Amino acid sequence: MAAAARPSPELIEDAVAEILLRLLPDEPARLLRASSVCKLWRRILSDPAFPRRYRRFHRTPPPLLGFFKVVHCPNPVPHFIPTTAPSPFPGATFFYHYTWLPIDCRHGRVLLQHNRNLNNLLVWDPVTGDREELPGLPRACPCRFSGTSRLSAAVLCAAAGCDHCHCHGGHFLVVCVDNNINGLAEVYLYSSQIGEWSVLACFQEDGIKSSFCIFQNKSSFCPSSAVLIGDEIYFTLMLGGVPKIVSYDLGSHCLSLISLPELRSMGLVLMPTEEGLLGLAGTRDYSLFLWSRMVNAEGVAGWVQCREIDLETTLPIDSPIDLVNIIGFAEGVNVIFVATNCGTFIIDLKSGQARKVNESVRFSPVVPFMSFYTPGCACSRLPLPAETN
Repeated sequence: MAAAARPSPELIEDAVAEILLRLLPDEPARLLRASSVCKLWRRILSDPAFPRRYRRFHRTPPPLLGFFKVVHCPNPVPHFIPTTAPSPFPGATFFYHYTWLPIDCRHGRVLLQHNRNLNNLLVWDPVTGDREELPGLPRACPCRFSGTSRLSAAVLCAAAGCDHCHCHGGHFLVVCVDNNINGLAEVYLYSSQIGEWSVLACFQEDGIKSSFCIFQNKSSFCPSSAVLIGDEIYFTLMLGGVPKIVSYDLGSHCLSLISLPELRSMGLVLMPTEEGLLGLAGTRDYSLFLWSRMVNAEGVAGWVQCREIDLETTLPIDSPIDLVNIIGFAEGVNVIFVATNCGTFIIDLKSGQARKVNESVRFSPVVPFMSFYTPGCACSRLPLPAETN
């Protein structure tokens, strides 16, 4: 009688952890599936120490997990659309009330604006569940926008020398650029370390009207639609009826204005180029155009068109494109969001590949969300504060 086959010896816990560390972070579903193999694997992946080891091991930008979009039905309600399968977060909607609308995301945090009290902002970490409501913006003049308009604002990590692989729970900065009823553009800075806003400058059509800085925090800052390139953060803004780019240097607190190239486009987003320069993406007809701001031999900066992508041949669709608009850019992963009459697509600028991520036909801006995620991050299901007014 043949002897019964011996069961394969089980791997020791340290060996299993070393194997799981090597699962690539660009598809969180791999970790979710691994957590369901057995109790040992689940315990390893749920250990609070594992996410920190995982981020240190890979040393890559956080992956794109999905994007936020606002659906008006009839009130504006924000939804989270996953770009991974299955979704790392249970449920398609993070919010249980339409009070807060997402306007920016960076370094694992989401910046939200109150739907009616436009001076009120909130910073939220979906992975940990941490959230902090900011004091009202100290606007000198009332805002000219309607209740559903978005601020030009950015949230970013404030830790000196941070590699942004594990920004959860640290200090952050929020920079806002906003128009008021007097035609001025006001720039504000919030530091979670100090807990208050500082007024940086006011702009007019002919440039900076007055500039002063009452932000006296002497600690170093880590650098970051806005886009972060090095120590400078860039916003687009209508100034005197003309679209402009506002640049704010986080180290020197200097502000400057940059003119946009002359192009007729259905949509524009700022983006960093592969060379670390300020870039711009826009659509015209059925093509995507990429621009770069370069300096010539005489030291004069100007815009140069560096790439054109034919969307009719790039997007994986069979029916003709009638409408197309660029609606977002994911920093760190080099991904463009494009809305068409056939749905929403993402285009990887490095590989040139495109795929559909949503059937919805909506041309309003989206807020991409990038972060590391492991099965132990259970706090992400916590809802935001409900309406209190």
